[in-house]
Amino acid sequence: MIKKSLPLYILIINIVLTLILSEGNISEAGFIAEPVIKGIEFPVTISFTSDGRLFFTERCSGKVRVIEKAITSTPKLLPEPVFRFGPVSCYFERGLLGLTLDPQFGKNGFLYVYYSHKGSGHDDPYRHRLMRITVKDNKGSNPVAILDNLPIGSQREWGRGNHNGGNITFGTDGKLYLSIGDVAEPENSMDMQSFAGKILRLNSDGTAPKDNPFYDQSKPDSPKSYIYAYGLRNSFDLTFHPVTHLIYSTENGPEINDEINIIYAGKNYGWGPDRISGKQSKKGLEDPIIVYPSTIAPTGITFYTGTKYPSEYRDNLFFADWNNGNIHRVILDNRKGVVSKVDDNFFKHDDGIVDMVEGPDGLIYFTDQGGIYRLIYKH
Repeated sequence: MIKKSLPLYILIINIVLTLILSEGNISEAGFIAEPVIKGIEFPVTISFTSDGRLFFTERCSGKVRVIEKAITSTPKLLPEPVFRFGPVSCYFERGLLGLTLDPQFGKNGFLYVYYSHKGSGHDDPYRHRLMRITVKDNKGSNPVAILDNLPIGSQREWGRGNHNGGNITFGTDGKLYLSIGDVAEPENSMDMQSFAGKILRLNSDGTAPKDNPFYDQSKPDSPKSYIYAYGLRNSFDLTFHPVTHLIYSTENGPEINDEINIIYAGKNYGWGPDRISGKQSKKGLEDPIIVYPSTIAPTGITFYTGTKYPSEYRDNLFFADWNNGNIHRVILDNRKGVVSKVDDNFFKHDDGIVDMVEGPDGLIYFTDQGGIYRLIYKH
């Protein structure tokens, strides 16, 4: 009897294992990554509308695309792109790098992107561009460069296509924040006449706000007038604390000292010709709140404010990394914003993670180089 029932027993186990593995691996905390869509071309950044549409960028094609019903079990990727920017340079880390929706998107349809422009010659140089289009019925039109001729590394030197930054997001103050890397030239980060190695703050029309920390009334269009923070190597992503509204940022260090920073107006974060990174406790420099001595390449960052996960996760900070595919959980003292606890093994994905946001359904969504996923709580 035992010999006859053994194959059936094994068959049942195999079926159960197949069902579990088809869903993905459940983390110790009880979370699982559920695919929204796979097999797409490197979605660098994603942004939701309140009605559940999900806009995303394809890094090298220059396409902005949209998924309808993205928060449901039947998401639909529209075959035609919303808009195609270009020509796009995909040299090293370049591409269609940033995307965000205007806070009044439902009324004005404004969508913003940051991309690496592939120039054709002297009158059309390689450069980064901050663009705005108007979206209606999932089709974009009327492209406008609201900030142009932003720095880009040399085409001729190895590695100069790196450190582009490119995250754009609206703050709780209604201003647009843009991170730009040092384009692989550390001296740029301390140069107040360069946009590189900075976090910029601008009005939605591309002008510099008069209350920026270094605003120059005599030169309102100068890089200095746009600078919000400086001394940064390559700030990959930004997010805003739901209570204090402080800015938290992922910072890619050199071979050591990847960082999580709180970004304050007018502060110097140390990177420059001297290549200072990590905690230095030097006068005039702002130290990171978290440092990783070995590089993890931190990427997307977001706060969780929803109710789909247990209450202990509410107002926690989550950030991802590219090197290991980990999602890290950070518990903060909400009164001071200081770190109380870090869980570097909160969730493990099977590929490097790029962007991460909270969706309108109260779930965390993230991207890797070929798909978009939602983080589901299973326990």
